[in-house]
Amino acid sequence: MRVICGKEELSKGIQIISPIVSSKSTLPVLSNFLLETEEGKIKLSSTDLEIAVKCFIKGEILEEGGITIPAKRFSDIIKELPSENEINIRADETNQINITSGKSKFNLMGISKNEYPVIPDFPNENNFTIKRELFASILKKTVFAVSKDAQRYVLNGVYFILEENTLKMVATDGRRLAYATANEVKGIKSQTKIKVIVPTKAITDILRLLSSDIKAEDIKIGITGNQIALEIEDITFLSTLIEGIFPNYEQVIPKSSEIKVKLNVKDTLSAVKQMALLTADKISSDRSSAVKFYFNSNILRISASTAGLGSGEVEMEIDYKAEPTEINFNPNFIKEVLQNIDEESIIFEFKNALNPATIVPEKDKNYLCVVMPMRV
Repeated sequence: MRVICGKEELSKGIQIISPIVSSKSTLPVLSNFLLETEEGKIKLSSTDLEIAVKCFIKGEILEEGGITIPAKRFSDIIKELPSENEINIRADETNQINITSGKSKFNLMGISKNEYPVIPDFPNENNFTIKRELFASILKKTVFAVSKDAQRYVLNGVYFILEENTLKMVATDGRRLAYATANEVKGIKSQTKIKVIVPTKAITDILRLLSSDIKAEDIKIGITGNQIALEIEDITFLSTLIEGIFPNYEQVIPKSSEIKVKLNVKDTLSAVKQMALLTADKISSDRSSAVKFYFNSNILRISASTAGLGSGEVEMEIDYKAEPTEINFNPNFIKEVLQNIDEESIIFEFKNALNPATIVPEKDKNYLCVVMPMRV
């Protein structure tokens, strides 16, 4: 195999595939990425056996073939090469890799491409398209609520529900829940109904990919029995799914509330951040780790107090005429919700200090969060 690429184009491809390369695998070949030619194009691929990504880059093919290359070493070499010179990559039958650029020459030892795991193609069925920005937005609005408890593995991902040209996403760790809906989905058959759990790591990698220099407005998504795939421009991303049954999230969403208050997002977020400075570092069930919301006549007082540390409060003017009441929260839960609200105001609803509160944007009815209060 012999190919010639520009540094910028090669660096762009490496940036896409290198985060997936496994650095801790017992299989040496997984520390490499696959560079090969396919239908007159140069293809880069990487996988850790759970997630895979492949992309095409521009370049000149002088000789067809393929080789797996040590990812980190190759990436470090390319970074140091001058931009004005083309990069010539050649691999022979002994898996020796020669890299030349201007007066720079390197030799690396690769592994045969026959030892690299086969990466599946994009599925032909259960495909749909969605706006890239919309898809990224609802991912961000839900992934923060995913559980980090490995024993509750079905909660270690975002739950996708696909039906009637609608994509719903749900994430929960048992103490809070985020629920977002996208109605602008195209290509779903009327009888199609798909429910899958996409792992957190895959969501993180997808968001990284969507935030890169991609001009396409739409992305194509395909779902099979045990895999999800994304196709955008010349990039294909695949991930295995979490097996198991996601809990009935609808039971968690309160059906009614006794208190409903409109709050300014910016002011409330600022107040919670300030009071979080006076809470215990490790969240527990005691008062020292909670931020109190105290509602009184047209006033919301957000406060915190920790023995041996100090106390503080922030007072906000609001439209509130009900009986005085208070409710306590983990400040991090409230912060993460408010940081994902794109509007100026939210509607804050709850029944009492023991029941979960619901937070929804004032205008966007396709997003809501549920947060359990802390009992102190």
